[in-house]
Amino acid sequence: MSTKNESKKYLSVVTYCIALICLLLGFFLPIFNGKSLLFMALPDAFCTTFGIDGNTLGDALSRTYPFTFTGTEKVFDFAAITITAYAIITVIGIIMLIPVLAAKSNKKTANACAYFVEVVAAVILFIYTILEIMWYLMTVTAAANAEFNWDYGVIGIAFGGTLLMLIIQSLAYKKGSGFIKLVTAILGAAGVLTLFAIPTLFGLETQYILDGKLYITFLGAGYDGISLMHTLLANGLNEAFMALVFGSTEIIAKIAFISVACAALMAIINFALDIMAIGASTKKGTLVVDVIRYVIEALFIILAIVMVFVLNTDGFKPALLIYVLLAISVIQLIIAAIRCAVYQPALNTETNAVVPETYYDDTAAPIAPAPAYAAQPQQQVVQPVYLQPVYAAPAAPAPTAPAAPAAHTTGEIVYTAKEVYRGPTDSFISRLTDSEKIEFAKMFLEKINGSYANIPDYVIGGDNKEFFSSIFIYLGKFRSLLSDGLMNKIYEELNLLN
Repeated sequence: MSTKNESKKYLSVVTYCIALICLLLGFFLPIFNGKSLLFMALPDAFCTTFGIDGNTLGDALSRTYPFTFTGTEKVFDFAAITITAYAIITVIGIIMLIPVLAAKSNKKTANACAYFVEVVAAVILFIYTILEIMWYLMTVTAAANAEFNWDYGVIGIAFGGTLLMLIIQSLAYKKGSGFIKLVTAILGAAGVLTLFAIPTLFGLETQYILDGKLYITFLGAGYDGISLMHTLLANGLNEAFMALVFGSTEIIAKIAFISVACAALMAIINFALDIMAIGASTKKGTLVVDVIRYVIEALFIILAIVMVFVLNTDGFKPALLIYVLLAISVIQLIIAAIRCAVYQPALNTETNAVVPETYYDDTAAPIAPAPAYAAQPQQQVVQPVYLQPVYAAPAAPAPTAPAAPAAHTTGEIVYTAKEVYRGPTDSFISRLTDSEKIEFAKMFLEKINGSYANIPDYVIGGDNKEFFSSIFIYLGKFRSLLSDGLMNKIYEELNLLN
């Protein structure tokens, strides 16, 4: 059991437990809507979500967000749905604490369970945070002096704590890749923030910049992106709304309306996917998907800007925040494209080793491999050479036997060249001693005994689980050919791969 694997498991367990504590605090801190426990509103949220009537348990939800998609009649209460989902993932997280604690350090169980619970919880609480901001904006719009109590237990402790633990795991496990994912997620969060009425949200005294030439909004005089998205999803292509906002109901106005709403929707979806990517393993397919989704978002924003200019409505133009969102999406696209272009599988870059086209062994003569394993006479020595003194009695010179070229005798000290491995390496070969590296290379890379039936080739830096497994399947064949030290390290490698 390696120390590295043990430390990874401990980190997963500690961060997972902290995330669970944060999720539980969101339910039991008496600050929900400034005065109560969210836990007491769970029965009402559950019954509202699943359409159960006659609930008399607990407290009524202090905040609701009923929503009906265009073309349907069923009402969805997003507040009840998100709180119910939050409760379900918390219960699942408590149950998953058992496999996390019981998992072996050489398995990925602990990290996988922690990733699943933390990512799902973070995405659910991200949706709740959007609802919270919308509640606040509706409250201050309805009454300038209205009091609003933020649900700090949910959006601050539960969401913030869970997301922080996810980031810590990513930085610890993935190093540079984890940092790039964090940067992308921060940009995504900033992109979502541009969808809201920033002057109202932060209480800005001015609505303009550049001497009144540019609104600090998403579009025109006070229109934010998320409201346009909400209108499209709830009311479809409402001509009265388009006439009010865009000053037209023509096809150009419809395209502008749809593109603005879809750009806002893509910004929200992309940030949710950025949260998922923080703890996920990087693969070529996910990087390609990243490029595609950022391209779609950028195209929607560009189309919206072009269509609004084509409409040429007085007082209604693209404002600051839509340009900020465009810049963010372009930066994310560039990052994703670069990562996709330079991507290499993790196994091939694990040790940063460069495998030469031809392998050579500085202890072996440059001759064709022998049919049977035997020591080869040294005909050349590749520098540098490490010398070791070996004390022995001086030998009488024999007139018929010339002195060996690899040894030099002076008095009673005999210097012999130490065998040094200069061949290709990877994470497994680098853990072997020089003699074990040479033994392994001769047996399985040079194949001096010929190919072994039913034994796959060893791929340097590749996935060799089947190779190591086959060694032990045919243990009787290799027990007499491999040293005990090499056999033990092959066994340890097989355990790590499993």
